Amino acid sequence: MKDIGGLLRDGDPVACEPEMAAKDVRAMRRAVLAGIETPDRAASRWPGPLLAAAAFAAAIVAGVAVGLRTPALRTSPIGTAPTHGSDAVSAQRQLQFASPGGTRIIWVFDPEFNP
Repeated sequence: MKDIGGLLRDGDPVACEPEMAAKDVRAMRRAVLAGIETPDRAASRWPGPLLAAAAFAAAIVAGVAVGLRTPALRTSPIGTAPTHGSDAVSAQRQLQFASPGGTRIIWVFDPEFNP
């Protein structure tokens, strides 16, 4: 049974092609090197780090501007309060949570509860 390397060598379509002539190899090498030496005009105008820094600064400025224009959210403080009567010892107590989206969670604690 063949290993993976042998299977890859047997299935390689380029392995059956003839060797390239030396002049063709040199011509291909010159073409590849010429492509590398040509500067990319778009990259020279907008270097990556400068563009990234400008985008980051713009995002920070936009966030601060939106934060300054948005009114402060008024939420009720989390706490407990008697639900009825003035007797805080025997009265049921509530714990309320309110989110900025309007969702409210109210827990009622009964001091007389015995599981």
